[in-house]
Amino acid sequence: MKGFSIAPAPQGIYPAVCHIGDSYLPLTEEGLARLKTAAEASPAEFYRAVLEIAGVSTYVKERIAELWKEGDVGERSRQLQQAVKQFSGR
Repeated sequence: MKGFSIAPAPQGIYPAVCHIGDSYLPLTEEGLARLKTAAEASPAEFYRAVLEIAGVSTYVKERIAELWKEGDVGERSRQLQQAVKQFSGR
């Protein structure tokens, strides 16, 4: 997914990272668990959860919103929800 994605962390203490443009934001075990729960909800609820969990500042929230809107918003949400559901955890 161009611009914004959630992927397993290559190594380290975090299970996953959010790629936000050219930046990376680590996700804690708790944050990933919350996203997994939100991935079972509607795309709109999932989007709100992503903003709450990954939006550590107003700037980051604005970047997520910008990148999320590139392309089909519903399809983007479904792709991210599927990606999060695939995480096996540590």
